[in-house]
Amino acid sequence: MRVGETIYLDYQASTPVDPRVRAKMLAAEETLFANPHAADHALGWRAAAAISESAQEIAGLIGMDADDLLFTSGASEANAMVIRAAQRIANETGKTELIIGAGDHSSILNEAAVSGLEIRYVPLGRDGSPDLDALSHLISTRTALVSLVGVNNENGAITDLESVNTLCEPAGIPWHADLSQAPLAMDLDLFALGISFATLSSHKVYGPKGVGALIMAPQASRWIEPLIQGGLQQGGRRGGTLPTELCIGFGEACSILRNEGAAERARVAVLRDRFVSKIEAKGIGHLVGKTARRHPGNALIHFAGIEAADLLGRMQPEIAASSQSACASGSVEPSRVVQAMGLSRATASECVRFSFGRFSDIVQIDETIEHLLAILREVRN
Repeated sequence: MRVGETIYLDYQASTPVDPRVRAKMLAAEETLFANPHAADHALGWRAAAAISESAQEIAGLIGMDADDLLFTSGASEANAMVIRAAQRIANETGKTELIIGAGDHSSILNEAAVSGLEIRYVPLGRDGSPDLDALSHLISTRTALVSLVGVNNENGAITDLESVNTLCEPAGIPWHADLSQAPLAMDLDLFALGISFATLSSHKVYGPKGVGALIMAPQASRWIEPLIQGGLQQGGRRGGTLPTELCIGFGEACSILRNEGAAERARVAVLRDRFVSKIEAKGIGHLVGKTARRHPGNALIHFAGIEAADLLGRMQPEIAASSQSACASGSVEPSRVVQAMGLSRATASECVRFSFGRFSDIVQIDETIEHLLAILREVRN
């Protein structure tokens, strides 16, 4: 995708809104503007019905039931609700340990840090995925909840969710997966897995910003309470009038993924592999976490001898990429995720994440390689 003179390769930070999603949202703004919680007239009923249909699409994308879906402002809010649920589980059961991943999103780590629970961290392996052998040793009779990211937003490593369930289910431990990045990386059937909580983000799947979802197993919903005390919308578990057009856009984005996701993942993986193979063949960088099962659009590249911040600055305005998660981009510290993989602080400071998606193509890949070659020749000579 090009935006003016810039090639956009930062899809894991945010995806552009698909034109089909935008069209559906615009239509909703014109005809479904009534308050979806207005129960006394037909226009309110229609808006509510459209939101209900969208919830079915969103939950269906990951094989879960829309009856226990809450719309939120995004995945960060949904993640916070899950960590608050862990506090309630602890109060109910006396189990006071919360297990989270060392490479999880900051919305999990920061909320956990102020939860008052005893935090146990699942380390990352050298491939960037959570060390599930370590998880098996961390789980105990004191574990209230396990929370892990489904697909890492920096290195793209995919967590083996089936194995997580195998560890948690026999012990009767509720577990949560932050699936913000997952729908673009794999097919999901979480109902069959027995997951307790799942969180999703619209703007990671070609939908609008400002809306996400928390989806719960029926038996886990009792632990969810509102972060703010508002009205009785969404069963009293999250107050506030739902943004109809955002919910509809989110639903349409998920519908498109359900129909086209497998083919899209295959196409994007070809582009990513072309990029990585050319980078490595020309000797200008190498893929970090090469052995991981990873997001098809992710390429975390180590460029030895040049700081990521310097390289990214020299890439402007031609190429948009990132040195780490957008939520941490204001940090002066190198990526904590790369360091959690066992790599040095110096190496972490030299890594750039390129992420490819629906509107990437071969021409953009090859032009990006040429830009990088020119920059690195200048720097290294």
